[in-house]
Amino acid sequence: MADVRPLRALRYTPQLDLGALLCPPFDVVSPQQVEALRRQSPYNAIHLEVPGHGDEAYQEAAATLQRWQSQKIVAVDPDPAFYMLEQQFTHQGAILQRRALMARVRLLPWEEGIILPHEHTLKAPKEDRLRLLRALRVQVSPVFGLYQETQDTTTSIAGDEGWEELATFQDAERNRYRLLRTTSQDRVEAITKAFAPLRIYIADGHHRYETGLAYRDERRTPIWTGEEPENFVLMGLVAAQAPGLLLLPLHQLVKSPVPLEMALDRLMPFLDIETVPTLEALLALLAQRGKGVTTIGLASSSSPDFYLMSALDLEAVSRLLPPDSPPQWRTVDAAVARYVVIAHGLGVQVARDSKELSYTPDAHEALHRVKSGEFSYALFVNPAPLSQVISLADAGVRMPPKSTYFYPKIPAGALFYPFHL
Repeated sequence: MADVRPLRALRYTPQLDLGALLCPPFDVVSPQQVEALRRQSPYNAIHLEVPGHGDEAYQEAAATLQRWQSQKIVAVDPDPAFYMLEQQFTHQGAILQRRALMARVRLLPWEEGIILPHEHTLKAPKEDRLRLLRALRVQVSPVFGLYQETQDTTTSIAGDEGWEELATFQDAERNRYRLLRTTSQDRVEAITKAFAPLRIYIADGHHRYETGLAYRDERRTPIWTGEEPENFVLMGLVAAQAPGLLLLPLHQLVKSPVPLEMALDRLMPFLDIETVPTLEALLALLAQRGKGVTTIGLASSSSPDFYLMSALDLEAVSRLLPPDSPPQWRTVDAAVARYVVIAHGLGVQVARDSKELSYTPDAHEALHRVKSGEFSYALFVNPAPLSQVISLADAGVRMPPKSTYFYPKIPAGALFYPFHL
């Protein structure tokens, strides 16, 4: 059973403008954004979420948090509560809204099949998050979890009765937020009961979740009861059916010494390739063809043309995937892009973190960074279907890293989860 509980949150005090204090999660914020957020406010959550470089950065973040607590910049709520973070944002001209139930959720190993991953993780981010967690003893940014909505979950969180509005605010991108809290015993019991029979799927935060497991294990003592704060992780829980739950494409940028003609020659035995004149035409064809066939777009710094590549022979594609990869990867766009196009065609190592790779959900940004010479190639992909993400997770299959981009992210800073109470 999923164990979803209220928490005593560490929060910014009410007189502060939360809109100036939020930041994106550590793995999607650029160095330029980090500096801008640091300048925006000395109390922005970025000072904790991305504390800097070097061994001393983690202790500096801990000193910053202690200073904020002594100055009453942040304080712990007196009673356990469930929180609700409402996000209103604009995407492609449409105004959308999404609600995330903020709760502490019991950490469980993946193999128990109650909390499920959908992507593989990398070693370096987990080491970074573990060092930060040891220093702060506070979880700064929530894990983003999904659940299949039921009548009970809808009823337990719906309506205004029993919810107290704590703040309304707007961030630098003009996204609007509302933060609510409930300590109503009836609501708390109803929410806990409604979520108990559900599976929770990790949308974002696999590294943070696995870090939580590692931190719990190293904190375990001979008199461990299972109720210690380290047994739980802060999550924002969003219904998979929510209209404001978006999956965007995550386009890939590659630095490669392989010339375009050689790359295309390498790929022709495995992918059907056609030339397309413009990015707009490529994206339109990508969306159309990708409904039934794994399809990837390619742009090169050395050519004005674009290339549409379709995986028509799945057996041929399978031969280039890692030997231990699940058969479902043949139809996962990110896996074909990673192992067929990047590894085989462009000759770039993808088995570990690589400085030759970068990612962006913005196709025009990807093209600009190629045409400017920063990268040699851009690979354009369709967003992963949510049904595919969930079905693979249910089957115990993980997608390659950077296969999905859920939007918008649940920001850090609305509330924190302290372990030292």
